[in-house]
Amino acid sequence: MRDRNVIAWAIVSMFGFIAINFLMSRPFIHSANVQMTMAEFWHTTLIAVILYMIPIIMAALNWKPSFYFMGLVIALYTLSPISVLFNMWSDSGASIMIKLLMSAFSLALMWGNAYWLVLALRLRKKQQDHADRKRFGH
Repeated sequence: MRDRNVIAWAIVSMFGFIAINFLMSRPFIHSANVQMTMAEFWHTTLIAVILYMIPIIMAALNWKPSFYFMGLVIALYTLSPISVLFNMWSDSGASIMIKLLMSAFSLALMWGNAYWLVLALRLRKKQQDHADRKRFGH
């Protein structure tokens, strides 16, 4: 999984999660369900960085199973923008402009995570085809 695009989009996904997490901790969200302190923000950010960086480093070292671990991490952190959409439209007292901007950012992050999946699947297919050609001599 040494493809730079796959690793770069994983990093984009990590920073997207951190940004959306930070924005959801701000008072302008006006949500009763989202009352995050800065200590909680830093705690969740540290966990996200660790969970993202382990498979990114493994991918940079060309360890093949890192593809699967990174897929799990990105799937897990795709739940956050989905949660943002639900919170913004069902619970938040923020202005319509903030709701629209947060929703657009959430949808963009979900699109970026889906694009990572497409890149990762293409890379996996390329690796599998290469292994098949090597094994069967075609």
